[in-house]
Order: sequence, then C-alpha cells, then structure tokens
Amino acid sequence: MKLNEILGLLSIDVGAPTPTIISNDNNLYLMFYSNEENIKTEALRERNSVYDQGIYILKFNHFLSFKFGIPNNETITGHPYSKLGLRSYSFYQLEESDWIKELMKIDSIHPYHNKEEWTCCNHYILTFHDNMFECVAKDFEIHEATTSIYKQASVIINEMNVNML
Repeated sequence: MKLNEILGLLSIDVGAPTPTIISNDNNLYLMFYSNEENIKTEALRERNSVYDQGIYILKFNHFLSFKFGIPNNETITGHPYSKLGLRSYSFYQLEESDWIKELMKIDSIHPYHNKEEWTCCNHYILTFHDNMFECVAKDFEIHEATTSIYKQASVIINEMNVNML
C-alpha cells in the first residue's frame, strides 16, 4: 500500500470542520468548513453550521462504500495507515488498498462479478479534527462555496429529490 497526499485542492479547518455527509444509492457528498486563512494553524474555533460560511463540497462519483468515525487527531497514530504517513487535516488516495481488495472479495460471489470493473476504484481518505472519512469511489469532484453547510445541505437534498422524480 502507498498513501499519496492530494495537495493544493483544499484546506481543512483545524478547529471544527464539521464534516457532513449526504448520501443515497447514487450520490455521496461530503461537506466541511475550510480554513479561511488558508494557512496551517492549530488555532481552534467554534463553528455554527447554520450561519458560518466558507465550505468545500466533495461529490464522490460511483461510490461503493464509505466509513466515518474514529480516529481523531489525538488517536490517529493508532491507525494502521499512520505508518504510511497518515496525518490529521489532510486528503489522501491509498494505492493498492486493502479495503478495495476486501470489497472485491465480497463482490466476487456475484454471478456477474467482473474483476476488471474494480480497476477504476479509488480509496480516498480525509482526516479531520474529531474523525476520519474514507470512501471507495471512481473519482470525485470538488467545489468551494461561500455558504453554510446547512444551506448547502438543503440545496443538495433538493437536487437529489428532483433527480429521483
């Protein structure tokens, strides 16, 4: 396995990024607050998900699975990927993912399983202050917005409902 940091696309708020996930069968969105000053700092701040502005929205295309929870920034060194260089407040892609191999093994009993379809899968990892997000997906799109997580969540949910009709 090799952990590759994806640099230059985003800057995660180190205090309270408030990662928020919206998902259905077809779409997976991850939103969180950006570091407005775009500098690495350990200065903590409180966030208000209704009123604060300045977020990133990541849409994971053709996602298969996601995980969200521990470790936090104080326990990240206990994670198996820490020996590969995993750090808090970062965005990664894991090559030769053990999780993709595990999912592929589960899928292998499907009568129409096609090993070649798994070659386009990527394992993405985002580490935050209080938790970590992992996703297996084909790829992702990233957008910045000057809005709150609450307002953006409403927009995404409405778009998902329109697309379901």
